[in-house]
Amino acid sequence: MKIYTNLEKQLSPLCVALGYFDGVHKGHQRVIKYTVELKKYGMIPTVFTFSQNPKAIISKVPEHRITDEKTKEKVLESMGIELIYKVDFNDLRNLTAENFVKDILHEVLNAKYVVCGFNYHFGKNGIADAGTLKKLCLDYGIKTKIVRPALYKHEPISSTRIRNALLNNDSESASKMLNFRKE
Repeated sequence: MKIYTNLEKQLSPLCVALGYFDGVHKGHQRVIKYTVELKKYGMIPTVFTFSQNPKAIISKVPEHRITDEKTKEKVLESMGIELIYKVDFNDLRNLTAENFVKDILHEVLNAKYVVCGFNYHFGKNGIADAGTLKKLCLDYGIKTKIVRPALYKHEPISSTRIRNALLNNDSESASKMLNFRKE
């Protein structure tokens, strides 16, 4: 697996999973699994993420990671990801949603397909959502898959839920939301 920390232009077509992927929980695993499945169409399975949690930077609250970066990278590689773009959030935080799609996904990454979770947000101030991503990508011939949430106890699994479970000493729930199981 190759890891880029800068925006190196790709000539090969990529299928790009978008997100921070802290913990690579079951919801993230759905996004990654779908991304990797698209390799059969000649696209390189790729993750586009940040070296630090955007929410922590915006809120100026210290980040409490579920997993360290090396563990996250190993899990992503074991799932079939071949490239990771792990860039500095501050370098992109002022890009509009339109510029992110055009300048990053289309021009730099050569994305032919992007995959994200149902609650994905992007663009300056996180103003754009997954539906906006799908609409903007159409202009550049990029297909989009918005993955439905993985549920635990009838609610969407999220990194925040896992962190809260850990804070409340509910390691059993945290473990069930994190562990990989075939669905």
